[in-house]
Amino acid sequence: MQCPECKASLEAGARVCTGCGLILISVPVPRRRAEDFASKRRRSSDRDAISCQYCHGEIDAASIRCRHCGDIVNDDYYRERARRTRARINYVSWVAYIFGLGALLVFRPVGLLSVAAGLLLSILYYAIPVEPPPVGSRTRSDRFKRLLRQVRLERVAIPLPHFRNKKLIFVGTPLIAALIGFSTNLFLLQEPMNRILHDNASFQGMEVWTHYEYWIVPGVVVYDLRDLSFRQTPIDVHTAFLEFAKDLRTRSFKRVELSYRGTEKFEIDGAAFHRIGEEYAKRNFDFVLYTMPRLFHSVRPGYHPASGESGRDALLEFHRAWYGDDQLTRSVSNGL
Repeated sequence: MQCPECKASLEAGARVCTGCGLILISVPVPRRRAEDFASKRRRSSDRDAISCQYCHGEIDAASIRCRHCGDIVNDDYYRERARRTRARINYVSWVAYIFGLGALLVFRPVGLLSVAAGLLLSILYYAIPVEPPPVGSRTRSDRFKRLLRQVRLERVAIPLPHFRNKKLIFVGTPLIAALIGFSTNLFLLQEPMNRILHDNASFQGMEVWTHYEYWIVPGVVVYDLRDLSFRQTPIDVHTAFLEFAKDLRTRSFKRVELSYRGTEKFEIDGAAFHRIGEEYAKRNFDFVLYTMPRLFHSVRPGYHPASGESGRDALLEFHRAWYGDDQLTRSVSNGL
């Protein structure tokens, strides 16, 4: 062999060149890299191979799932995944409950649907096992026993996952429910009343608020007469209420209350209110003028309409008891 630096002849197996002093490194016999990788894999597999506790198949020790049966073999991973899933479901269920309770007072179908969703999520919360299934016990009875063991009171603590805007969500949920309630009162009750007052010049200066009871109880409508001008007479006030009944005759209510400046004076059941709207739409003026006042029930014990009074006198007495006893109201004294 020759020195690669000075080209001097060297003996076979020499490690130093005697001519230039160059240190020679013996080159091993070349081998294929695949052989090295294969031997490393064999040594690693021999060292890290374990048996699956469910199907007894050979798997890697660092495996999370068995490649033969698909079960999770890493207990810590199983517990962590179950904890994250249950925390998220718990969080969403409480949000559904809070939103449902707020919406239930405003719009019952949405509230019931939200509360039902929260209930289903709570059932799903308890249906997720916390601990991995024990080896060799996969019968239905064993699963039921594990489900009973994991039903504890940890939901009271409300473990929440990490969300950046948790406080915003909890504060915003009641605000959204209040916004839904305000919009429901505005579009379903107040807007029809505003349209009635705007379309008739005789109602100019009259102010009426229409909303659900306490603004949140569906099924009970409050017709609150807030203000009158010198132009309005009892027949104008009466006609405005009849127009409102005609517009809402296709909807069902449990009760309708007549109020004056926030004070309840009369109430009528939903069926009678529906009939008033139907009779007014048919132009049955004898009913809506002279029979209608006798359908209302006074919330004050001192008012008892006499059955022998004429229809005109009963109508005047009804309006006088409704808003005419107020010192600022002079329209009843003008008569019909």
